Amino acid sequence: MQKVPCQYCDTSLRIRKFTAGFEYTCPKCNGIVYRSGASSASIVVMSLSTLVIFFWMITSNILTVTLLDTKSRSVLDSIVILYDHNYHIGAAILFLTIVLIPIMMIVLINFIIFGDKIGISHQILRKAIYFYNLIKDWNMAEVYLIGILISMIKLEELTTMEINLGFWVNVLYVFMFYLTVVWFNPHDILDTVDIKPKDRDAVKKSILYLVLAIIFIIPSNVLPIMPTYKFGVAYENTIWKGIVTLWEDKDFFIAGVIFITSICIPLIKILTVFIMIIMAKYNLFENYRKEMTIYYRFTDAWGKYSMLDVFVVVIAASFVQYDQLVRIESGTAIMPFTLVVFFTMMASKTFDIRSIWEKK
Repeated sequence: MQKVPCQYCDTSLRIRKFTAGFEYTCPKCNGIVYRSGASSASIVVMSLSTLVIFFWMITSNILTVTLLDTKSRSVLDSIVILYDHNYHIGAAILFLTIVLIPIMMIVLINFIIFGDKIGISHQILRKAIYFYNLIKDWNMAEVYLIGILISMIKLEELTTMEINLGFWVNVLYVFMFYLTVVWFNPHDILDTVDIKPKDRDAVKKSILYLVLAIIFIIPSNVLPIMPTYKFGVAYENTIWKGIVTLWEDKDFFIAGVIFITSICIPLIKILTVFIMIIMAKYNLFENYRKEMTIYYRFTDAWGKYSMLDVFVVVIAASFVQYDQLVRIESGTAIMPFTLVVFFTMMASKTFDIRSIWEKK
């Protein structure tokens, strides 16, 4: 029997042995203390199959658009086109979140599983697990897929569009990658749970990240995020103006999605972390700690979906480049907006939710 502390409220649970397929839930905050993954064999088969599909996905043409000519683009094509047109930030975001991090995750999954079987020291495996957990939340394959769907609506307004096989390969890849990540619990390998040590400076770090996020909110909403040029006329679209345009064009669903992901989620995350900091420092709202812990887990998980607008911009920009006739650009708001998403996610992840349960 071992004591396993809850990562959300620090309540200790006595668990005799981790049972496959069983979920251990904290009775105090309702947080998941431990959830066993699938068998190692199933994870290896799924992860390696996902890796094969991954290389097929990034090289297959997703869409074909026709205006003056016909253009087909894969993920790699989009990265190269963005880089060639000096949209280096957009190219870097695509490469890191859609190419590099997923590959690293699949490699780490297999390294951890096979490393245990061939006798690699647990110290090295723990470092691999730590790094896997560190990068896991920055994979944005599903956000990119949603970005493709929304970009299709924008592209249909300007061009004739055709869906290629690569789109369906992308759907299959996201599904398989999601299953791989859900099935894999790295702590099953070592039969233990590593709880993040308490950081007494966590509140200060969260405050710093919040301040930085608030600073970059202003330029991210004032500067154009997707400048569009039609027949020599420039349309400097900010995030809000883009939402309004979609609403006026009766694309209510897409306008709502962009509004929620680009405006609401960053602001909600800032407000959530701010309330958590107040609760931790002044021991306020004690009767709502359980509800706030659940709410914290929800907002922390959905933070990366704020990147949706960025993916819509870079995908559309990679297709529509016809000089002064019709052109979509990756605007100057991309960098500050990406920093807003990054700093809000870091503010949430840096904050130690256990601090709101401590008695001052």
